[in-house]
Amino acid sequence: MNKENLLPVMNEPNPFFKGPSEIIKNSFQNKKMIKQFVKRDFKNKYRGSLLGYFWSLLAPFMQCMVYYLLIVLWRGGYERKPLWLFGGILAFGLFRDLTKITMDGLTKNIGLIKKLYFPRELFAVSTMFSQWIILSLSLIILIPLLLKYGFTISFYTLLFPLGLLGITMIALGIGWMFCCANAAYSDIGMTWKYIFTGLFFGSPILWRIEDFFSPTRIPPEYLTTYFYCNPLAVFLTMFRYGLDGVEPPLPLMNIVVAFTTALVLLLAGMCIFKRYEAGVIQSI
Repeated sequence: MNKENLLPVMNEPNPFFKGPSEIIKNSFQNKKMIKQFVKRDFKNKYRGSLLGYFWSLLAPFMQCMVYYLLIVLWRGGYERKPLWLFGGILAFGLFRDLTKITMDGLTKNIGLIKKLYFPRELFAVSTMFSQWIILSLSLIILIPLLLKYGFTISFYTLLFPLGLLGITMIALGIGWMFCCANAAYSDIGMTWKYIFTGLFFGSPILWRIEDFFSPTRIPPEYLTTYFYCNPLAVFLTMFRYGLDGVEPPLPLMNIVVAFTTALVLLLAGMCIFKRYEAGVIQSI
């Protein structure tokens, strides 16, 4: 009998539509490994730094202050602009960093992948938790602004975590969708740098929806089309208005379509990643 036939196939491609179930199952079965990866992410992120974990608070604060000096002090604006500006930058940072790190999951960890077998989607799952922790620490800088401008605890406060959930779904979906292609062709990662820039300025971060969609600028009837084309803008708007606890200028249908789009992206990303990651690893 051929002994090679008795060996388990560690990199066997998964059936396309089994991707989501495989990722969920592997995540629950490898909780301890995910926890270790989260610890590793924090150690690597702040290795060699004098301030260490304090950078989780200082880095977003410094970034927000740069935009504050350029956008608010120079151009002026509405009363709550610093709060919404800082909140929008932090929320978009979650999307950008989670997408990029998920997309680089195979290339950045190829040394570990070549040494032993484990589900490679654990890199993205652990990154999700790491980014949530970093965001939680970064949100501390919003507390003084919330106290200064005031906020309301209401039903609409739920938009805050729901917006972050939607952002996470889109980021993981896109990251997994392009992860294998990025491992094979570095052009993918370089192209996404410019896409991130376009999304940053094309989403309500430095500006408000009502600033551009008005009778004197862009007709309001195009707002629904804009939200359909950019579901990230829906979740950023939910996040912003959730901070205030007030009703956003979002029809319910736009929210439903945005979550549906995010779910489709997430499931498609899972399917594509689990179907092709085995072949990509063998070729790099």
